[in-house]
Amino acid sequence: MSTIIIARYNENIDWLLKYQDFNVIIYNKGSFIANKGLGEIITLPNVGRESHTWLYHIVSNYQNLDEVNIFLQGRIDDLGVLAYQDLYKYQNECIRKGFSVRRFGILGPSHWVKYLGLEKNSKYKDQLTNKSLKEPEISFKELAQTFIPKIPLFTITNYGGCFAVSKELIKQHKVSLYKELLDILSANDNPLEGHYMERLWCYLFTKNKYLAKGFRDVLLTNYEKLISRKL
Repeated sequence: MSTIIIARYNENIDWLLKYQDFNVIIYNKGSFIANKGLGEIITLPNVGRESHTWLYHIVSNYQNLDEVNIFLQGRIDDLGVLAYQDLYKYQNECIRKGFSVRRFGILGPSHWVKYLGLEKNSKYKDQLTNKSLKEPEISFKELAQTFIPKIPLFTITNYGGCFAVSKELIKQHKVSLYKELLDILSANDNPLEGHYMERLWCYLFTKNKYLAKGFRDVLLTNYEKLISRKL
């Protein structure tokens, strides 16, 4: 059995209706939604970004996880190359490989800094200035090395918080690790640690198994950006 796990705020999630053959769990952190046959709806406090939702699901279901677990935002049609629009692609790839994302990225020396370079993005720069994006108690590198002591300088990653992972890969780590991370992300509604976790999921589950593909995907992404600027 495969489960779709949705982190919803105020998005319209009627697009899930076409996936009736999946087990669907919607974690709702925003306005009320009526259950129109979408799946199970669980209300959570609006804290910790989507990674808080993923951790809550893993901790709460650690002993009865489905074989394939597809973690998705409430809206994915605006994520471009960061998310498959056909969820069966996540399912099929995860069955074959144990893990699935649409597009990998790479963390390198310039990424292991406190603000991850978010201060260069106008949206996040404003959040840092007005402190709606909460300051972390430890840096990205410190958090990563605390929970993944031997994490290398160059590391596989992905952005957007959308991926599929097998029960086997989740359970390679003890539930206590996920509980500790959940406690960190439960402290604030918009913690910088939420961005840290977004970047760590790939390595946490796959180590650097897909590092070579990550470099190829980065080249592809940069090529696509170059072409789009010329159009």
